[in-house]
Amino acid sequence: MKNRIFAYVSLGLCMVTSPSVLANMPGFDIWQGELTVKQGLLQISELRPLTHRAQYDNQPLFLPDGQSLLYTAAIEQDGIEQTDSFLLQLADNNKLNLTSSVVSEYSPTVMPDGVSFSVIRAFDDKQKLWSYPLQPQSQNAPAPSELLKDVNPVGYHAWVDAKRVLLFVLGEPHTLQLADITQQTSRVIDSDIGASLYKIPGSELMSYTAAFALTTNDEAVWQLKSFNPDTDEIKVLTRLPSTAYYYAWSADGKAIAAQGSILLQWDNKHPTDSWQAFADVSAQCPLGVSRIAVNAQNSKIALVCALPN
Repeated sequence: MKNRIFAYVSLGLCMVTSPSVLANMPGFDIWQGELTVKQGLLQISELRPLTHRAQYDNQPLFLPDGQSLLYTAAIEQDGIEQTDSFLLQLADNNKLNLTSSVVSEYSPTVMPDGVSFSVIRAFDDKQKLWSYPLQPQSQNAPAPSELLKDVNPVGYHAWVDAKRVLLFVLGEPHTLQLADITQQTSRVIDSDIGASLYKIPGSELMSYTAAFALTTNDEAVWQLKSFNPDTDEIKVLTRLPSTAYYYAWSADGKAIAAQGSILLQWDNKHPTDSWQAFADVSAQCPLGVSRIAVNAQNSKIALVCALPN
């Protein structure tokens, strides 16, 4: 099962430090739509592409204003391909490179201070957690800095509070770790985990996925779990739909996942064992949806659509 899980993650972060590998990264586009709720079901309208090219555009995350988002884009600079973190304004589709570095940055995530964002910085065969300013041109912008010196290789992360951050750390197996950036410590919470880490809306609990079984087709079965960072209590919430690997949360407490081009929801406030289909986006994403993001206002959704090789 560990080899199967590793195959999933290899499309994301664990292979990206080599420019020759990066040049062969799969292509993705990001689409954005309007989000509403009707009789408990999410509804999507007005889907439009935010990116439209053959390269890697992925990992969208809305800023607190709900009108802009961060994402990761593969670019070529001085004949070398790598990834940078971009800020995109939804009103005019204006894009700004926030890192513009010669190394690769992944998984841009707004930090609790509201003036910085954190990334996974891939350099010298290491993948570490760094911070960058959200307004790099500002006179008072903080300088980029390494946040955890001894934790490597980090794949993904989600902030608990200003001091603590939940980490996906690559290994055999991949582990969920809770780190403290002030004490420079990290400890293992769970293993065989997936890439999606979030704070559950309306609570202080964190969420993640963990593989616990294999199907007859040798595919991992993923449980969605909650984690209390103050008590270490872990609870199983539900299973992800079959074939789903990524998930996200709507602001009103619904987990969202995709089976191919079909989007499904699971209501954490009224939990059952079933997921409800609420949108078919095969016209926009015929090869399927991977990552999903929803803004804090519950009015916009971003989808990452796979592109043909």
